[in-house]
Amino acid sequence: MEQIKKFAFDVGWVLVGSGTSLIISFLLSIVLARWLGAADLGLYRMVITILGIAGLATAFGIPGALTKYVAEYKNDKDKLSQIITPGITSLLIFGIATGVLLYALSGALASVFNMPQLAHLLRILAIMLPFTSLFQSMLGSLNGLREMKTYAFLIISQNGLMILFVITFTSLGFGVEGAVFGIVLSMIGGCIGGLYMSRRLLRLNFTGYAQNAKRLVSFGSLMFGANALSVIATYTDIILIGYFLKAKDVGYYSIAVSLGNLLLSLPQAVQMITYPATSEYWSRDNSAALQRVIDKSMKYSACILLPMGLGIGFFAREIVTGLYGQEFMPAVLPLCVLLIARVIRGSTAVPIGGSFSGIGRPGLALKVDAISVGTNVVLNVLLIPRFGILGAAIATTASLLLGNIIFLALIPRVLKLKVDFRWFAQAIGLAAIAVALFWGGSNFISHYIVGGVILLAYVVLVLNRFLTREDRNTFKSLANTLIFHKVR
Repeated sequence: MEQIKKFAFDVGWVLVGSGTSLIISFLLSIVLARWLGAADLGLYRMVITILGIAGLATAFGIPGALTKYVAEYKNDKDKLSQIITPGITSLLIFGIATGVLLYALSGALASVFNMPQLAHLLRILAIMLPFTSLFQSMLGSLNGLREMKTYAFLIISQNGLMILFVITFTSLGFGVEGAVFGIVLSMIGGCIGGLYMSRRLLRLNFTGYAQNAKRLVSFGSLMFGANALSVIATYTDIILIGYFLKAKDVGYYSIAVSLGNLLLSLPQAVQMITYPATSEYWSRDNSAALQRVIDKSMKYSACILLPMGLGIGFFAREIVTGLYGQEFMPAVLPLCVLLIARVIRGSTAVPIGGSFSGIGRPGLALKVDAISVGTNVVLNVLLIPRFGILGAAIATTASLLLGNIIFLALIPRVLKLKVDFRWFAQAIGLAAIAVALFWGGSNFISHYIVGGVILLAYVVLVLNRFLTREDRNTFKSLANTLIFHKVR
């Protein structure tokens, strides 16, 4: 039980951090959509997309490598400092190099997407990349130590600065340029705060520097390949919409993506803990603990995400128009399509997505993502010119589900663990029945009534059919512990 409580607290802190980040990003999308309109929102989204890709090059997989090795050496201060020192310095070098490269390519990228304003915005963005690399090194180290309270605080601080600066500059009439400049300032401020909060980790130790740097870069390069394909899969639709269509279409689609991504906050938070936990349990040959972590992480995520996905899908039109205005109605149907992959992946593969890397085999994730990315690119190229942003949503959903199936099929063979496929088939199948009943019932009765009743019934079934008595008792115990911990 103590192990479960520690896991729950860690997930809770990561969820607070990542949830705050996701909520702030979501709120910013609402504010910018209202103030800037679809076209400028599309330009802003393209900047964020390129930032995501540049951030990948900045990291080169080293933060993930830091997490793995820090988790293994956390009880040995000398080895810990010997692995953190080359990690920080290597990341700083990659950050500077990527910033210079982005600055040099800014004009070419603006020409490719036929967005002249993009060049100036990317030059502003290039300034922050060395600071981003330092920030990532601190987060990777803290994650390996499982000091998730400090980890969450850094993320919340950086995102708090971001929303403050972006809203301030945008409200003063600086438009998209002000929003981008606000992002840069927030990262610089977050990096300075992170250096202070992590100062005890910054004990430089150059013993075995070359060997440890090589280990980090070698392992990180494998993670970089997997992460690169994952990021490409994430942004392929946005990039190709920007290439084939107009900036306003990117704006519409970004709304669907923002709403769909709300569902990923919990499973991504869980993955931040399952990754170092997998590394620790695998190195100790503790298969029983690993089996429990993997099984419960997936099932608990599913029990939360499936009802959430149904709720957003049933009332997608009201959510989109209520938050963003009637101008963004074209985002409704793509949102409903994207929800399929977000819910299924978030309930299965995402919570344990770092497991292969945790056992030292990131190359497997690389192969799975390669298949998914290849499928995604081909489908997007075929469907976007014909069906617009709906085609992008269909292509992305199909490719992500294909990668999800392959990933789950490898779990029993690679980790030698059981996946309760029957449990997930029943839970997802019941959700599909709920969707069919909603579509049929809405033709005769108000969709508010039909959706509300079906959603309530599904939640009751989840609590009584898909959670065991042990699960419910665990939740009660965790709730009491969390309440007592906060009161104390």
